[in-house]
Amino acid sequence: MNTQHLPIYKAALDFAVYVDSIVKNQERYHKYGIGQDLREFSKELLFLINRANRAKEQKRLEVLEKLVDSCEDCKSIVMLAKELKAFKGFKQFEHSSKLLVNICKQAQAWLNSSAGILR
Repeated sequence: MNTQHLPIYKAALDFAVYVDSIVKNQERYHKYGIGQDLREFSKELLFLINRANRAKEQKRLEVLEKLVDSCEDCKSIVMLAKELKAFKGFKQFEHSSKLLVNICKQAQAWLNSSAGILR
């Protein structure tokens, strides 16, 4: 299956594009600190989704576990960015969080589904 047709991939792509638009308008201090972390994590989610989609069953579980872990790490980075006031306003944080929670839920469901198949 082509990765681009997966709902989780589309959600992660939307998140990465949104993060990039936020970071490019941040102050220099945040742009090259927490903003860079946000960009890297958003790209990592895309890469992991692509790898999980291409992986064989046993390897897929490992990649999906890493994807779920990366989602949780990304949530921490978004919360840290909020506390550091890296977002221009609450709406940017809120939208980022909603996009990320959607990705995390789908990743966990994909992991649960894949784990059930192997048992």
